[in-house]
Amino acid sequence: MKRTNCFLAAAIASALFFLASCATVMSSKVKVNAFDTLDSDSLVYLSVPVAVHSELTNSLLKAMMGNDISDKYIKNVTDSIDRVYIGIGSPSDRNRLQIACDGTVSTSSKLALATSGYFTQKVQNVNAGVYQVFTEKQSGVQICNPGSDLILISGDITSQLKKYDAEANSQIVSDALSAENMNAVEWKDSETYKFVGDPQTNNVRLYMNRPLSFITNLLGTSLSSSIFQLNYIEGDFEKLPSGKYSVSLNMEFSKDNLIGKAVAFLKVALLMTDSKVVQNDERHLSVTGIQVSLSQMKNMLGIH
Repeated sequence: MKRTNCFLAAAIASALFFLASCATVMSSKVKVNAFDTLDSDSLVYLSVPVAVHSELTNSLLKAMMGNDISDKYIKNVTDSIDRVYIGIGSPSDRNRLQIACDGTVSTSSKLALATSGYFTQKVQNVNAGVYQVFTEKQSGVQICNPGSDLILISGDITSQLKKYDAEANSQIVSDALSAENMNAVEWKDSETYKFVGDPQTNNVRLYMNRPLSFITNLLGTSLSSSIFQLNYIEGDFEKLPSGKYSVSLNMEFSKDNLIGKAVAFLKVALLMTDSKVVQNDERHLSVTGIQVSLSQMKNMLGIH
């Protein structure tokens, strides 16, 4: 994952320092899934359970914040959250970043942000809800804590707040005729949503559109763009007792006549490993059993 967003280093460092200390003016008592606050058109989705993958989470956040942030500070952040969901890019804005974290919010964190001179404060009305949003003055990154166990961070948090508010109210009042609600139902029925948004898995989950560079980093060799024309790739990363990661990938190709060559290429590239390459149908193949170290894992995700 590349650091393509210009506000990441300074803004998220400041935002996560206070760890969602923006209390809502009108808070909802219902539980909203953090993943439901991300837009459904992101180019990349990443889900990381913090407890099992704390070292990876630390590296991920440090890469997003900037190398000048201390390891002790990063650990204080990850100790306060349970799971991180990230959506990167969209068809119209490749630099869009949306972050949603499940975690607890301390009273001291709320007081720290409220008294900080680095943020401006505003009350934002969204549908039926009223929320307090904090904006970092230099970067413009916005953060909000619409519930005591949910943290939202984005360059423009309005979309996430709308989704939070709609989800919270849908648990109270059903609106089956709402077009927005129907879109949400369709998104939740998608394989992408079920795969990345699974709150029960202890594995890292990744979804990417046309992820040629990701596979190149995984194999350590250049791939032919004429063969690997992919619609998407799904990645599941299980942490082994040895500390290594077992990688399972599912790929969908954009054309039927490409997959045979891709299977042959991957079998040769992975010949010296215990992995298996299987063609599932005319456009889908899976790769299982690849083992990588933490440093290789970070390289695949673009964490340096």
